[in-house]
Amino acid sequence: MPTPYYKQHWIEIDADRLAVYDTLLRYEPRMEPLLAPLDLQPGLSVLDVGSGPGSTTMELGRRVGPSGTLVGIDINAEFVERAGAQAQAAGLHQVSFQQADFPPLPFESETFDRVFCKNVLEYVDSAEATVRDIARVTKPGGLVVLIDSDWEMLALDVSDEALHDRFMSAIKTTAMREPRIGRKLRGLCIVANLRDIKVKIFASPDLKGRARQMLENNWYQYALDSGRVTRAEADAWRDDIRTRLKNDVYCFCLPQFVVSTRKAG
Repeated sequence: MPTPYYKQHWIEIDADRLAVYDTLLRYEPRMEPLLAPLDLQPGLSVLDVGSGPGSTTMELGRRVGPSGTLVGIDINAEFVERAGAQAQAAGLHQVSFQQADFPPLPFESETFDRVFCKNVLEYVDSAEATVRDIARVTKPGGLVVLIDSDWEMLALDVSDEALHDRFMSAIKTTAMREPRIGRKLRGLCIVANLRDIKVKIFASPDLKGRARQMLENNWYQYALDSGRVTRAEADAWRDDIRTRLKNDVYCFCLPQFVVSTRKAG
């Protein structure tokens, strides 16, 4: 059975998309409200599920210090190889990376004090099974932080609303398994028997084109690969974004649900 596109496009990433992710998924101080619920301290063991290029994973590793451990796991072998080399070059010997598909996660039960999972659950075969497995590998009393978008809340100012709606429908039905995952995170934590569930939503409007590479490269290609949008239509959608940026009338926002919870002690 062929690997579904929503997974395959993370297994095989061309050089242009890798460059986009190196920028798009880089840790920045503005992400602090997303990391704060982890309550990181020196000496803790932490798992980053879907670690991608590893920039945020390494930042978490700095916070647990040499006495802690930080493991990043990702489906993409090149992400894992490059991130591991960068961590060693930076002297972060407490940080390591593993390549694996999941669920299940390749770890013993009750291994980690903290588990972090950002913008991953929309792509896995089963979000429910993944959250259950996250709970399994978390130590009693440990914290879990799940972060994901809800694509029904996406806002992008465009000139042709009908084209944009078809464009986004093509992306949501092709490039992701569960586009409404944000609103589902709390329920998934309940099903996994996690406790003390807190939900916050963070929205950071992009007015200057911070997400431009993602829109013009990744989303553009996803829509084309869906077969539901012609190249002329995709070009028109992309050209509209460029024109709006040039004329300073661009506005994009994709809110993030941040759900923090605890495994019963």
